[in-house]
Amino acid sequence: MGNNVKLRIGILGCANIAVRSMIPELHRHPDFTLVAIASRSLDKAGPIALQYGCEPMSYDQLVESPDIDAVYIPLPTGLHAEWVGKCLAAGKHVLCEKSLGCTLGEVQQMVALAQQRKLLLMENFQFRFHSQHAFVKGLLASGELGEVRCFRASFGFPPFPDGLANIRYQPSLGGGALLDAGAYTLKATTFMLGGGFEVRAATLRMSKEFGVDLGGAIFLDNGEGLVSETAFGFDNYYQCSYEIWGSKGKVTAKRAFTVPPGFTPEIVVETAAGCETKAMPADNHFEKMLTHFSGTIKKSLFEEEYEQNRVQAKLVQAVRERALQQGKSL
Repeated sequence: MGNNVKLRIGILGCANIAVRSMIPELHRHPDFTLVAIASRSLDKAGPIALQYGCEPMSYDQLVESPDIDAVYIPLPTGLHAEWVGKCLAAGKHVLCEKSLGCTLGEVQQMVALAQQRKLLLMENFQFRFHSQHAFVKGLLASGELGEVRCFRASFGFPPFPDGLANIRYQPSLGGGALLDAGAYTLKATTFMLGGGFEVRAATLRMSKEFGVDLGGAIFLDNGEGLVSETAFGFDNYYQCSYEIWGSKGKVTAKRAFTVPPGFTPEIVVETAAGCETKAMPADNHFEKMLTHFSGTIKKSLFEEEYEQNRVQAKLVQAVRERALQQGKSL
């Protein structure tokens, strides 16, 4: 693929995040040509496709189309293994919503197929492209906070009003708070502080009504004195933050994961000199994530994303196993 050639992309599914954020971004992004939008119902895909000047298709038509180079998949996690596999087998790069798979085995199989076909498979944690996190990393590198001791992250929200109709409450579709909100807190740990973390303790609160976990907590360490403490849930007062505590100070990102374009997030820096709240520039992590996706394809540098997929899936699996061992997933 030449550097000046636009990537022809299709959307496999009409989930809310696709309609609200990703389809508009893809439509106006200079690196992409939006070719098609697929749904199980053409009645649903048709009006959206008409709005953006592209074709409505069925899932299978989109996968088989020779006019599509890459596919964005916003389907429920429980359907990812099937449709990611079909897209990769058809020779298409894939950008897939988190979590990439329900199990470590699923993710390993998808990554192996992507490697075999020399295609990009990227899990869409778009928050990592927001400039506020680059500011925090710069602060850590400067030494102003001293030696980093502890990372804490919280991501949770109140119950969803539609109950069983919401895919997050359906076990067969890969529901549960760990694969949704909890995945962010794990990703934030490794994104901000690097690899080498192991799960030392975990709890999952299971719902008898829904048959999925509604929340939990995780304790990790990297074997070098750095720990991560995270909490998440579907039945919580809203939280979307992380903090990094060092020997000389602390930094807090108050709106870490779901920052809409145009929103000005705040970073709080605390040291012996006092407490300062810094307004970060508004940013568009959706646009920057898409730029990274297209740029990675143009450079054919896929291994870093493959490894991120593996690391994330291993941590998620380890949380489940640790919670079961400790008898705290009942």
